[in-house]
Amino acid sequence: MDARKMNHATDLGWMIDASHNVKDPLEDLLQSVEAIKIAYAQALLIDRRELNRAQEQNDVAKAQEILQQAYRTDVRPLVAEARLKAGAAIHPIQLFRDLQIRKQLVSERGLKTVATGL
Repeated sequence: MDARKMNHATDLGWMIDASHNVKDPLEDLLQSVEAIKIAYAQALLIDRRELNRAQEQNDVAKAQEILQQAYRTDVRPLVAEARLKAGAAIHPIQLFRDLQIRKQLVSERGLKTVATGL
């Protein structure tokens, strides 16, 4: 819950729009989720008070520095730790491959499936 009484885990709507032309679509989805989690963690690092102050003073360079400080921070270990604490895989793609999920899905669904869109 943030200062605006918003629960960021449940009050936001998420959609991933991806085109799976080259990569395995599930691996691509796993990578997209990882990128979203990393960007979200970095966004939480932004010093909002300082950013607001820079914006009010029309100090574009200071605002950029504040944002870059957050988005240049490597939060991957933190995101991995959060996955671990949630009971999820530290390395999702590696687990996906080790468990041969793709092979299982092809076995269940066959090689020729039809996507209907909606």
